Amino acid sequence: MSSTLFFAEPRSVQPWLSRRSGAWAFLLFAVLALGASWAIYWLTPMSSDDFSYANKGIAWASIKHHYLNWSGRLVSDTISSGMLSLAPGWLKATLNTVALFGLITVLAALGARLAGQVLRPSLLVLVFMLYWLVNPDLGQTTFWLVGAANYLWPNLFNFGFALVFVWYLQKGRPSVIAGLALCVLALLAGCSNENTGIISWCLLAYLGFRHIQRTGSLSKWHLVWLLCMGLGVTVLVLAPGNQVRSEVFAHWYEQPLLWRIGEHFGRRFPDAVLRYWGVILVMLVWRFAVGPASSAPVRRAIFLLIGASLLANAILVLAPNIPKRALNGGLMYLLVALSIYGHDLLAQRSVQMQRCLLVMLGAGCSIWLLSSTLMLRSYHAAWQQDKVRLALLTDARKNHRQHVDLPKYFFLPTLRSRDRFDTHFNRKAMADYHRCKAVINEYAVSRHYDLESGAPAKP
Repeated sequence: MSSTLFFAEPRSVQPWLSRRSGAWAFLLFAVLALGASWAIYWLTPMSSDDFSYANKGIAWASIKHHYLNWSGRLVSDTISSGMLSLAPGWLKATLNTVALFGLITVLAALGARLAGQVLRPSLLVLVFMLYWLVNPDLGQTTFWLVGAANYLWPNLFNFGFALVFVWYLQKGRPSVIAGLALCVLALLAGCSNENTGIISWCLLAYLGFRHIQRTGSLSKWHLVWLLCMGLGVTVLVLAPGNQVRSEVFAHWYEQPLLWRIGEHFGRRFPDAVLRYWGVILVMLVWRFAVGPASSAPVRRAIFLLIGASLLANAILVLAPNIPKRALNGGLMYLLVALSIYGHDLLAQRSVQMQRCLLVMLGAGCSIWLLSSTLMLRSYHAAWQQDKVRLALLTDARKNHRQHVDLPKYFFLPTLRSRDRFDTHFNRKAMADYHRCKAVINEYAVSRHYDLESGAPAKP
């Protein structure tokens, strides 16, 4: 891909924005997005399960025990513990920022590849905006460290592998070194997340089957990669810890199967789909304002990805509890579908499409600036409050106190409540991490606090 193609659309489809202006606008937004994301990562304090995974460490005995007794997510759990145990704050922020923008680029590029087009920077920006503004739980899937390890990083492995799989399906055989490296990536992609791992494997197997129908052959490397990904899925899904964990939710599994199906598809499933309203709205506007995709193969790819999004939520019928962050996988497939549709419409050199896209980018940029500004303000306040909490814990440890009361985080307003990090409280994990023998409790507060104002009085 030419570097100029990455920063500019053809002149014939840019009646409203010159090539140079478009390049500068793209670069300015990229700098703002990178800076805001890195700052939010750096300001996010340790919370919730962060303490448990930091305590777990990355020793093989700990990894094995966790796999056998709680979770099959070997990749996510090891990333969590590794980053929390070894990486300084600036490095964690940098790695997660790279993962975030790597994922956005992969989603947009995968859509471009499936549409048979080059990657358009305008659609790259749109995918980023929608990821940020429509994400069912942005704070817990992206900026909370353990959440990022369970959703952001697995999605990067999963869809990154899908992109390379499709690339070599269209371009030919890889070198031996590249093929072996992709075996590792395939294993990581399979052992990533329960619903997306299974669905992506099925999608890639279908693409391989269609390739055999068209050409009469399929590279042995693709078969090996599918085998490696399938092995990763097996390691994830059949983990003994999953069975142990399910016992915590015995009340759900004790219900009749038909009741669970009715509960899921009658209440939980519609709520999940509506969480993606922004992406659905953009695609509907394109359909009625611009027109359909140009060819049957492109339409088939779009509907296939939309179906994958629906299936990613349908398969959650097996889950006893669906936190909003669990809906993240369905959003990823929809964003790829949107990228396919957008690239195909832009390739038709439609003035209506260019107008729609510019209006959407302008509106999205304005909303994103508001959202990111509010998040920076709120996360900075939480960072200040964390200093107070750490000071109280340090005092309790030094003075051998038996009890310590910590004020809860008081979040300043954000555009959406789901933009905040997780605040689940685990007193034992926190005490172990800080080597504090005191019994730790939390109490609610009604105002912001910092080291200068001190902790609010306990009610």
